[in-house]
Amino acid sequence: MQVSTDWAGMVREIHVAVGDAVVPQQELFTLESMKMLQPIVATSAGQITAIHVAIDDFVDPGAPLATIE
Repeated sequence: MQVSTDWAGMVREIHVAVGDAVVPQQELFTLESMKMLQPIVATSAGQITAIHVAIDDFVDPGAPLATIE
């Protein structure tokens, strides 16, 4: 499952690493969008198998941020 965002923004924090187990509603990333910090949370449980962004990357809506399997 791909984790993505509904809005454009700058990646400010990454709270997980490849190999981490996550649960639903766990905060994975913090994005800055329109001068507000937006948490990006897991929608399902699983393990992080890939992170597709780095801190200070600009992401567009729908861009993959991480993969959970």
